[in-house]
Amino acid sequence: MKLSIQFILLIFTISIQAQDFKPYKVKSGKIVYEKLNYSTVFGFSSVNGVESDYSKQVPYVAEQMIYYWDEFGDIAFEEIYQVSTFGGKPLPERVKIAERLWVDEHRYYFDVEKNTVSDDPYHLRIKCKENFQYYQIKGSWIETQYLGAEKSGTKEILGKEADYYKIDAYQDLYAWKGLVLRQEDFATTRKGERLDADRTTIAVEIDTLFEIDKKQFDPIWLKRDKLYNSLNGNKITEILDARPDLLTQADNIFGIQIQKNDILLFVTTELKVGKLKVLSFDEKIKMTIKYTLFDFNYSITKEQDSWVLDYNRLFDIDSQSTEIKSSKELDFKWGGTEKPIFFPQNNISVFLLNESRKKINQ
Repeated sequence: MKLSIQFILLIFTISIQAQDFKPYKVKSGKIVYEKLNYSTVFGFSSVNGVESDYSKQVPYVAEQMIYYWDEFGDIAFEEIYQVSTFGGKPLPERVKIAERLWVDEHRYYFDVEKNTVSDDPYHLRIKCKENFQYYQIKGSWIETQYLGAEKSGTKEILGKEADYYKIDAYQDLYAWKGLVLRQEDFATTRKGERLDADRTTIAVEIDTLFEIDKKQFDPIWLKRDKLYNSLNGNKITEILDARPDLLTQADNIFGIQIQKNDILLFVTTELKVGKLKVLSFDEKIKMTIKYTLFDFNYSITKEQDSWVLDYNRLFDIDSQSTEIKSSKELDFKWGGTEKPIFFPQNNISVFLLNESRKKINQ
């Protein structure tokens, strides 16, 4: 009975720990950041008739980041825009280059240009959960993630009294209620001595009354990625055999029109099953896809996150080659006139997964 009570208390403690991890002291809001890079400017000066040359680091705004959080930081989303070229020349209009999502122990990163998603560990959350008692005592994720770091002053930023932390020779942080309002990264000498800042991220706007749109924390690109990743060899075979209502088959003569983010299922000339996702098109020059092939035991035999296919070329996906020894090895090509068409070869079976065309997956 005593052991049962202890076990229940342990489960209860773990549950409380999971619920109590809240990195911020503000429930929700939005922060706009500017990321400053530095360019070296050379010049000449004259003092009392003595001329000398000099160089100095001049900051410029390279990127703009818009950061949204909810549930006291348990979940967060960020949009990243490029606003100038290297050296500081402003772009005519900002260009979105990436999005990030922090949720549970995941840190998802979406590269807009490549149309790819990566998933790295959310180290902040992991470390704070591993050192939960220390985190509770300190009440600061900064002092928990960077063990030994302590606040040593304050600085007013956007009307907020931000705590100053010197993390190490390379980094300074200023945080208000757990929210970072300024981060400076420094160059150092070989001996580890701090030089000038070479990157600075600073908050230029903060709104803690902002009404959060919950859809921001369920981005379309993550839905697409999860859909693609859910398709293993067994599930693909099951869909091909028993769920034709989920598919549109490519005509072996006229092909099938394709578009960005389409997911195709197929059977190759070697009778392997596979999946591919269209990542991008470069007009009538190239198409970039990701794909996975499965053998008869549903084990992965080939996988590629970025395979570039030239326009109107024939391909053997079994060997990932354009150098074909026999025409019987050909699996497909892509081409077309106004709109790109995917053409199966040698009567192989190619199907569009209709769900990848739904509006929520665009």
